[in-house]
Amino acid sequence: MSGQIVSEGRFLLYCFLSGICITIVYDCLRIFRRVKKHSTGFVALEDLVFWFAAAAFLFYMLYETNNGIIRWFSIVGAGVGMLIYKYTIGEHLVEIMSTILKHIQDMVARFLKWLFRPLKRLINRVWNKCKKQRRKMKKQLKKKLTGDIKEVKITLCKHKKQKDKRDSHEP
Repeated sequence: MSGQIVSEGRFLLYCFLSGICITIVYDCLRIFRRVKKHSTGFVALEDLVFWFAAAAFLFYMLYETNNGIIRWFSIVGAGVGMLIYKYTIGEHLVEIMSTILKHIQDMVARFLKWLFRPLKRLINRVWNKCKKQRRKMKKQLKKKLTGDIKEVKITLCKHKKQKDKRDSHEP
C-alpha cells in the first residue's frame, strides 16, 4: 500500500474521530441543559459559542493533519463520525447521564436541606420573634399616635371655642 493512501486513510480517521469528539462535547452541553434549565437566549448563545469553538477545532485539525486543505471527504468523514456517534451511543448516553445527574442533584439538594434544617428552624424562630416584636411595637405606636391625634383634636377644638367666644363678645 502506498504511503499516500495510508496518509489519506489516517486523515479520514482523524476527521471521523473529530466528528465524534465534537458530538461528545455537544452532548455534554445537552446533558447540562437537561439538568439545569436554560432560557432560549442563553441556549442560543451557548450554541453560537460551541459552533465557533467546533469550527476552530476543525480548522486546527485540518491545519495540523492536511496543511489546512479542506477536502470533500474530510467534511464527509466528520459528518459520518457525528452521525454514527449520535445514533448509536449519543442518544442513550444523554438520556442516561442526564437522569443520573438529576438524581445526584436531587440527593445533594435533599442532603443540604437536611443539613441546614436546624439553621432554618433557628432563622424561623428569630424571624417569628421579630414579627411578634414588630406587631407589638406597631400596636404601641398606633395607640400612641391615636392618643396624640385625639389630644391635638381636643386642643384645636378648645382653641376654636375660645376664638368663637372672643369673636362673639366683640361688638
